Amino acid sequence: MTPSSSSFNHQAFPPLAATMDSRKEDSSSSAHLSSGSAPAASQYITPSSTPEHDFWTAAGLGSSKAQAGPCFPKSLSETTPQHFGNGDSLLEFDDPDGVDYSSSIADSIRGHVYECGLRYHAYHAGKYAYPNDETEQSREEIKHTMSVMLCHGRYFFAPVEEALEKGGQVLDLGTGTGIWPMQLAESYPDAVITGVDLSPIQPSFVPENVRFYVDDFEDEWVDPVNKYDYIHLRFALHTLKDRKSLMQRVMRHLKPGGYFEIQEIDVSNPRCDDHTLIPDTPYAVRDALKLLGAGLQAMGADISAIQKTSQELREAGFENVTEITKKLPLGLWPADHNLRLCGLFWRTSIMDGMTGLCSRPFQAAGLTPTEIESFLVEVRKAVMDGSIHTYFPFITVYGRKPLGG
Repeated sequence: MTPSSSSFNHQAFPPLAATMDSRKEDSSSSAHLSSGSAPAASQYITPSSTPEHDFWTAAGLGSSKAQAGPCFPKSLSETTPQHFGNGDSLLEFDDPDGVDYSSSIADSIRGHVYECGLRYHAYHAGKYAYPNDETEQSREEIKHTMSVMLCHGRYFFAPVEEALEKGGQVLDLGTGTGIWPMQLAESYPDAVITGVDLSPIQPSFVPENVRFYVDDFEDEWVDPVNKYDYIHLRFALHTLKDRKSLMQRVMRHLKPGGYFEIQEIDVSNPRCDDHTLIPDTPYAVRDALKLLGAGLQAMGADISAIQKTSQELREAGFENVTEITKKLPLGLWPADHNLRLCGLFWRTSIMDGMTGLCSRPFQAAGLTPTEIESFLVEVRKAVMDGSIHTYFPFITVYGRKPLGG
C-alpha cells in the first residue's frame, strides 16, 4: 500500500487534507496523511468504559466472554498518529511551485490546543466545538458502532451500491477517527474513499483505497467539479456555520446523479412516548440540551439543523430527497435487545464525553468551568435514571444531484 499525493483544498499552504422507522420522499489547506498496510478495520474488542461491571450483562445479552459483537479498536493510541516528524514520511505535500512547506506547517497541523484539561485541534483553532483527545475519539467509535447497529448493519441509505462496486469516488466530511471510511473500504475495495477532518487523528496505516486529509471542508475546495459519486456527512451538521454554502459546494462537486447523505442525532430536545417524561418533569438532561443549544448558537451553529435539512437540500437543487427517522433510546429501558444495546452505547457515549461536549458551548453560553462541573453533577444523575424512558430522533437525509446538473 502506498501513500496518495492528491489534494483536497487550497490554502496559503498546500492541502493536507425504538420501533419507529419512517420515510419521506420528494420526487420532485491541508496536509496529506499517508496510507499503508494495516490490520483490518474489523479487528475490535468490546469497550471497557461503561457504568456497569460487565457491558453485555448490563445490556441483557449475557456475559462479555460469550460475546463477539459490536466493539472498538484495541487502542486508539496505537493506531493514531500522535507525532509527525519531517523524516517520518507521514506527511506529504504537493505544491506546484516546488516549495517545501513541511517544515513550516507540520507543527501547526500536528499541534493541539488545550483548554480546561481538554485537547482540541490546532488547525483553524476554535472552529469545532468538541475536543479531539482519546476520550472523544473513543466516544466517536462508540457512536459509530451504535449507528451501524441501529441501522441494522447499513453504512448508508442512499442507493449508491452500484457506483461503489464500480470504483466510485466517495468523500467523507468530518471523518473523525476514520472508522467509517475504513470499514466501507473493506466492503467496497474498488471504491476510492477520501476522509477530511480538522484533526489529524486518523490511523497512519489504512487500506489502499482510503485517503485522509486535514482540512476545513467549510472552506472552498479545489477538487474538480463533478468528481464524487457520493458525499457523506455524519454527526457534524449541528456544528456548521454555513450549511447553505456547504450544500451548494457539495452540489458542484458531485457527479450528475451522485448523492449527498447526512446523518445526525437530533438532540435539541429529548422525546418520550410513555409519559415517564412530561413537560413539567424536572429533567437535567433537557436543561443541559437547552444550554448546549444556546452555546452552539452563540458559536454560530444550530443544534436543530437536521430538522431543516430536507427542505434545505431541495432549495439547493437536490432531487428525490428522502428522510429516514429511527428512535435512539437513552439507556437500558427498551425491551428489544438491539435497541437496548444501542441505548447503552448512547448512554456510555454521553457519560464518557460529557465534560468535553459541554465545555466550549456552555462557556459560550456564559458559564464558568466551575459552574459547568457543578451543573453536570445533576445531568449525570439524570442520564443514569432508568425510570425516564427518553429517546432521540436518529435522522438520515439524502438527495441526488440532477442528472442534467
